[in-house]
Amino acid sequence: MMKTWLVVFILFMSDSFAQNESILQLFPGKWKMETDKAEIYEEWSVANETELIGKSFSINNGEEVVSEILYLKKFGEQWAYVAVPDGQNMTLFAIVEYTQKQFIFENLEHDFPQRISYEFHKDGKLTAAIEGPMNGENKRKEFSYTIVDD
Repeated sequence: MMKTWLVVFILFMSDSFAQNESILQLFPGKWKMETDKAEIYEEWSVANETELIGKSFSINNGEEVVSEILYLKKFGEQWAYVAVPDGQNMTLFAIVEYTQKQFIFENLEHDFPQRISYEFHKDGKLTAAIEGPMNGENKRKEFSYTIVDD
């Protein structure tokens, strides 16, 4: 019985370590998405081993317009995504699924979105998505970013 618990503990700790390493290595940087109307960015930096700070912004007439402050914060052994949209209250999304390249955060109590996902690709691209119920049906919106040097 002791061996079983030891194996479970080792798997949990290695799983937690892999999650930690992936988040700290993949998110940092400036990510850019171009649309017909604007250039939209998400920028992340490591504050310390348990927190990343980010922001979502666009460039309008040469000025940066921040739409959301973001945090990836480690609580105990698990990461959470914290969004603070401009002029609104903070919302916390718990990590519910992840691989080395994909992270899914969820808050079923929130109106929209209830789920936020990030999938990192080998070619320096990132697909982010938000989803949840809206007007009686499930909606999903994807955002395609590319890492930029700045």
